[in-house]
Amino acid sequence: MLAIAVFVLAALTLCWPMLGGGFLLGDDQYVAGYSFRLYGAEMFRRTGSIPQWNPYIFGGLPFIAAMHGDIFYPTAWLRWILPIDTAMNLGFASHLVLAGFAMYLLLRALRVGWMAAIVGGLAYELTGIVASLVKPGHDGKLFVSALAPLAFLALLRAVRDRRITGYALLALVVGLGLLSPHYQMTYYLLVAAGLWTLYLVFFAPDRPPQLRWPVVLGLALGAVLLGVALSAVQALPFLSYIPFSPRGEGGGSGGWDYAVSYSLPPEEIFSTILPQFNGVLSSYWGRNFFKLHTEYLGGVVVLLAVLGIGDRSRTRVIRAFGVIAILFLLIALGGHTPFYRLWYEVMPMMKKVRAPGMAFFLVALPVAVYAAFGAERLFRREVSLKSFAIPLAVFGGIGLLGALGVLESIATLFVSPQQTPKLAANAPELRGGSLRLLVAVALGGGVVWGIWAGKLRDYAATAALGLVVLGDLWTVDRRFFDFKPAAAELFAEDPITSRLRQERKPFRVLDVGVYPGSVLMAYSVQSILGYHGNELRFYDDLLGGKNVWRNHGSPNLHDLLAVRYLILPDSQTVPGFHRVAGPVPTAHGSMGLLYQRDSAAPYVRVVPAAAKLPEDQVVPTVIDPRFPLNDVVLLSDTVSASPEPIRSDAPDSTAVRAALTDWKPGSMRISLAGTDSRPRYLLISENWHKDWHARVDGTPALVYRGNHALMTIVIPPGAREVALDFDSPEYATGKIISLFALLAIAALYGWSLAARRRRTDG
Repeated sequence: MLAIAVFVLAALTLCWPMLGGGFLLGDDQYVAGYSFRLYGAEMFRRTGSIPQWNPYIFGGLPFIAAMHGDIFYPTAWLRWILPIDTAMNLGFASHLVLAGFAMYLLLRALRVGWMAAIVGGLAYELTGIVASLVKPGHDGKLFVSALAPLAFLALLRAVRDRRITGYALLALVVGLGLLSPHYQMTYYLLVAAGLWTLYLVFFAPDRPPQLRWPVVLGLALGAVLLGVALSAVQALPFLSYIPFSPRGEGGGSGGWDYAVSYSLPPEEIFSTILPQFNGVLSSYWGRNFFKLHTEYLGGVVVLLAVLGIGDRSRTRVIRAFGVIAILFLLIALGGHTPFYRLWYEVMPMMKKVRAPGMAFFLVALPVAVYAAFGAERLFRREVSLKSFAIPLAVFGGIGLLGALGVLESIATLFVSPQQTPKLAANAPELRGGSLRLLVAVALGGGVVWGIWAGKLRDYAATAALGLVVLGDLWTVDRRFFDFKPAAAELFAEDPITSRLRQERKPFRVLDVGVYPGSVLMAYSVQSILGYHGNELRFYDDLLGGKNVWRNHGSPNLHDLLAVRYLILPDSQTVPGFHRVAGPVPTAHGSMGLLYQRDSAAPYVRVVPAAAKLPEDQVVPTVIDPRFPLNDVVLLSDTVSASPEPIRSDAPDSTAVRAALTDWKPGSMRISLAGTDSRPRYLLISENWHKDWHARVDGTPALVYRGNHALMTIVIPPGAREVALDFDSPEYATGKIISLFALLAIAALYGWSLAARRRRTDG
């Protein structure tokens, strides 16, 4: 309980503004995450189920399959009963505490003393790659980082201690990691756990006698598979979605350049001791486009880790963690080393992910373990004066060189010409950071000497060393904790959003740089753009390319996507639109003007004819101003539909008319009026996906992908109603698999506890 209190207090040193209503809202959470979580919670409260479709950004995309954050992770439950900002705050803060406490439990299981385990827990809880994740808002990465020590602990209990609960815990950790949902981080963790398993089975000096390694490895694999099964509710829809996403074949998120983006440049290893060397946040001048986190390990922590590596009584476990640290350092370096090409080619799914630098958390974890080993040696006074004086002198020398401006000259060897001005602007921060390092070295050195000399003992020694570790890391971490006003204020109504919320749905808005990212989704306003990263790739193509959107100004697309409003930062004349509000200040700090379309574009329309074209010709044809979008819908030549030839005497486009009678996310009803002797085509301004199901007058009908991205249905003569619903069969199957996996894990725990009780009673 005292250990938990220590880790809670450590988190509070960074999170205390939460107690006054501050909202710890990272960058990605601000522009998208809050809106996603608000939508999921509101839909659950309203319907009692998790939504499967998000119609508010990028023309619509699957909510579960396309991944909208921690939909099934336990933090989502908080949002059902608490305000969204409060629940999100608790998610971040609780996982900082969990990271420290989980590391403490692992260290205690490794037979590290209580005092040293506290120090190691603090070193991991506040290590840069874990704590700084709050700035970009990458809660999924934080969740996996916090769970990581539990995976090592679970395997230790399972293999060394022969406890079935260890396998159950491993299954639970794997399942939660995959539900976090950050598959790439969990993938890395599984590789590390595999190496740890091999060590425990074949090399650990305290492995059980007569250990049957095939059985143990089989049970460990079974636990992993059970964890994968627990995540099926999220994993199955996601896997089925990949071919339709930017990561699918032909999508914009793939290839070597994509995979190695946001690798850790080798010179930034220096920032593990002196983060200001490469610049922090806006001062960053490194090789990546930008950087919102830090790999800072802490000067005092690294000093303790050096002492820990010298512990000859733990040589084998030190080597095991060393292999893990070296492997994941190489992975984090990504495209900067030849090794990553081998990793990229050999390891499954690595061609579909990027940012290998995130693997550094599996470098920080072994360093924290080593730091605990070093702290224990120090508490036992098993280290020599030389063993800590030399590292202190090295760190002090680095700080002195930085304070004198020498490191700035060294940094010029790595900076690109474009970033040279930022390097020069970073000079004061580099000198300040170097002075901070000198202070940390002086204080840390004083405490280490005091413990070594016997001046500090027991709880006083623990408190002093813990405070120095905490203070060293805190001085860097605090820069990444950016608190904003409560959500009620931050996402308050303004004249533009108030006007848009009054309009009857559905319709879309084209926002040209006024509201950031997917913020309009928080107001239940449909935007043709947004911020997500895993939207449907056909829609990306239609808009002119992922993150480029060359076609977003096309009048044809405005019509097809039912754009009723424009939001512009400056006044201008827009043909077909008239201004209805502004310039007015928005709740998000910018000025905006609202323009309304002179005549509303239909959300559903009946088109009299269809034509098939090669896939690569559809988008150029659709955006051509000469294309008669109300007369013809274009289908890919790969679809099974067989439209009648278009005749010169074009049929009456008004013979059958469509009206939207009911619309809600993932469901709509459309009435048809008029008759025709030939089939017609219903074109809907919402994205096609395989899990849309249609019924025409109660009879199932195929849903085609028309005009490259939009739903299209063949309407037989005399049809009167079309019903559309989004329902994923993979989600339905996944729910069943996840439920059985959860029951199996609970049964493992129950069986193990019952067996232990029987042994105790006997």
